[in-house]
Amino acid sequence: MLTFLPRAKPLSLVLFLSIFSLSNSTGLSAQEAEEGTKIMTANTNYQDNFGKSVAVSGNYSIIGAWTDDERGPEAGAAYIYFRADEKTDHWILKERLLASDGEAFNNFGGKVAIEGDYAFVAAQGNDDFAGAIYIFKREAEGEDVWTEIQKITAPDKSSGDYFGTSITVNNGRMAVGAYGEDDKGRSAGAVYTYELNEDQWKFETKIHDQEGAANDRFGSSVVLNQNTLIVGANRDNKAGSIIIFEKKESGWNQTLKIFSSDGKAKDRFGCSLALSGDYLAVGADGAEGFMGAVYIFEKNLGGANNWGEVKKIQPIDADSDDRFGKTIAMSGNYLLVGSEGHEMGMGATYLFRKDKEGENQWGLANKMNAMDGSPRDLFGSSVAMSGEDIFIGAYQSDRKGGAYVFRAEDKSILASKDD
Repeated sequence: MLTFLPRAKPLSLVLFLSIFSLSNSTGLSAQEAEEGTKIMTANTNYQDNFGKSVAVSGNYSIIGAWTDDERGPEAGAAYIYFRADEKTDHWILKERLLASDGEAFNNFGGKVAIEGDYAFVAAQGNDDFAGAIYIFKREAEGEDVWTEIQKITAPDKSSGDYFGTSITVNNGRMAVGAYGEDDKGRSAGAVYTYELNEDQWKFETKIHDQEGAANDRFGSSVVLNQNTLIVGANRDNKAGSIIIFEKKESGWNQTLKIFSSDGKAKDRFGCSLALSGDYLAVGADGAEGFMGAVYIFEKNLGGANNWGEVKKIQPIDADSDDRFGKTIAMSGNYLLVGSEGHEMGMGATYLFRKDKEGENQWGLANKMNAMDGSPRDLFGSSVAMSGEDIFIGAYQSDRKGGAYVFRAEDKSILASKDD
């Protein structure tokens, strides 16, 4: 039985002082902003779901609003933000991105990624849910003009594949999940890989789980780091699994499949993935009545090229339907975990640090709440982290959506469930 603590006042992190919309400042007053600055834009309308997805890399970030209606009902949009330098901490909205051929129900902005001069926006609903990825490039240094340069679809696309379910980009390589793909059975799933070549992202190969079967949803999540690709299949064997691939001269070779140590049906192990160095975090938001859990693995633990389970994480104030672990991110020794269902859907996000309270303990460093949170806001429905910069989406905030910006700081108030 869990022991529940009295609800604490939301903790503040070192925050970014101001954020600007297309025409005026959208940051809250300095006093209000002590709990974390909220991003909204002048263009955000009712049920745009601004904050459905977030990504950050260095001084650029991108936020998806997958039901924006500019190009038709639920066509979608995405927003690029820029910070001039880390010392100023002013994030400025630079551009609103729309698909050149955007149409109703494309859900452009359902997933986003950003790396270097490239921004990536998934539109899972494109072409009867075959799915697509739109790629934008920053064309004019200093002016931040982002131009659509490419639209990517699966070379063998088919309706209902949901290409763009997940996306990961690392050093000129990209992997895209399509959990509805049917080669190995209905919704067995697939992943497509691409490489950057002369300003174009070229298709490389299509990947399946060697043991794939119907309803596995291989490609539910993907994460890529140099020559390692990890794919989640959150319904494999009903409980979920992750599959490890290594890049060799012959291509991407499947080397390992991992199930959680205590997996049960409907755990959804592999619904989210994050990778930092030799550590891998795997979300299982269905565990224990959708309370949720996150599992930490370490490379070479238990043998060369093995990934050994280090720890299962659940916060002590977790409850059923919190969906802890539905979204996760890692940066250095930090792990960020969203819990969108916490406290009647108000949501929360937890920050853990690797060696807090002992080697590899991954102790709780902070718990973040929206300063203006209300039930069903879904704060933590998307999370991203780069260095110490944290972006958290709450796509139902004010029924329009919002995103919150924090900076990582160790202010633990809760022990872990294991403690």
